[in-house]
Formats: sequence, C-alpha cells, structure tokens
Amino acid sequence: MLVFMLPLATYAQSEVEVKEGNVKMGKKKMWAFSATYRHDKSVTAAVLDKNMEDAKLKRSSRKKGVQAYKAAQWPAVSDTRGDYYYRVRSKKGKTTVYMVASKGYDNYVTTTNDAATAAKVTQYLQRLDGQIAAQEAIQQKEVEMKQLEAKNAAMAKELEASKEAQAKKAKEVRELRATQFAPAPVK
Repeated sequence: MLVFMLPLATYAQSEVEVKEGNVKMGKKKMWAFSATYRHDKSVTAAVLDKNMEDAKLKRSSRKKGVQAYKAAQWPAVSDTRGDYYYRVRSKKGKTTVYMVASKGYDNYVTTTNDAATAAKVTQYLQRLDGQIAAQEAIQQKEVEMKQLEAKNAAMAKELEASKEAQAKKAKEVRELRATQFAPAPVK
C-alpha cells in the first residue's frame, strides 16, 4: 500500500517513470523506488528473478510476495553489501515493481542520503522495461514456433496420408490394367 510517492527525474531514453516513497512491504513500511510497466506480472517477476540469479544473489526469504536478499553484494546497484527487497504487483493490466535498497538495520537508501545508489536503482528499474519487453517478444516467438511445429506435424501427417492414398490408387490402376489385357478364362 502506497503512502506517498515523489517523482524522480527520468532519463530521455526511457518512458518509465520511477517514483520514490514509503511503501508497506509485509508488516513494515519501507522507503522504496517504484516503476510501473505495461507488461504481464509473471513475465516481470521472471525477469527480476533471472536478474537476481545472474547477479548471483541468494534469496533470504519470500513472504507475502516480498523477495528479500539480505547482506548481498549487487554490483549493478552498489559496491557495498546491503539488503534488497522487491515486490511485484499487478492491477488493471499494469505491473508495478517496488524495489528497496537498505544499508542494513532499516537504513533505507533515498535520493537524499545516498544519491549514487538511488540513481543506480532508478536506472535499473528503467532498463528493466526493455528487458521485460524482450522477454515477452521471446515468449511470443516461442509460441509462434510451437504453432508452426504443430501445423508442420499436421501437414506431414496429411502428406503421408496423401502418399498412401496415391500408392493405393496406383496399385488399383495396375490391377485394372493387368485385368484389361488378360485373356478371358476358358470354360
């Protein structure tokens, strides 16, 4: 549940607006960065999970949709160890990602107390849009490939049936020709 959000400056190449504000994650209120995307929640969550896996971050816990990575070093965001949390929510066809970076003991990163890390989190959330779009395109192409494979399999079956029918007709023609020129049986 959002209490309030302050818009951050967005970059010209990105149309995703990243906001900063208090968010309730689980039972705690945390200072979070949020971005809303026009992508499916499952694809967004899958891309986030893959990014965390690629960064070799180990998930500490998962409670009420909040993914926690405690005492993790995430070079894309900060050179020092910290706690990272995220939650993915979807409403009316839009998916919102809430990302929290903490230096430990509820010392949340904000634009005022750590501008460099805040800027990296903002950039990460903005680049995420392109990654999600690419993943959706890949999934769409995979669906199209499966449809083509099914169509090809059906056509192969039809071709095989047609070849069998052609062979059967050729055999009938040979039999008819053989009987056409055969001498009549003698009685």
